[in-house]
Amino acid sequence: MSNISWYESSINIAKVRTYSSNIEANPCFQMLRRSLEIVAKETGGKLFNSVTDSIGRATDCDLAVTFPTFTRGIGVKVDRNTGQVAFLYDQSGGYEQLAHKITGEITQNYVSIALISAMKSLGYKVEEENDEQRETVRLVGSI
Repeated sequence: MSNISWYESSINIAKVRTYSSNIEANPCFQMLRRSLEIVAKETGGKLFNSVTDSIGRATDCDLAVTFPTFTRGIGVKVDRNTGQVAFLYDQSGGYEQLAHKITGEITQNYVSIALISAMKSLGYKVEEENDEQRETVRLVGSI
């Protein structure tokens, strides 16, 4: 059976009520967008505002990323009252493991971006070092 499901994430957008009419202006939402952009760049994906189920029905969301290996996409929806972020996708057809991997990468990117932002606000100089062979990014900070 094809069905778009909602999966809770550990991400919560701060001060969501301040930006409820324009969530895109929220700095935390911008960090979330950046985390999806990174995943899209690494996987050859593209950003959209909807995901589809296995029979092609679209579901709108705040952000979404599709990939050559998972064209249905993974969406992000922010609860305008609580700031809680949920992932949306249709995992039917054997895509559960891939979807979990991608949502994990999005979450990890978000945490890294938030950490960089926090360190910079505290006066640290933060640089990213990409290791193409290991497919990792190391953060280097100094005062």
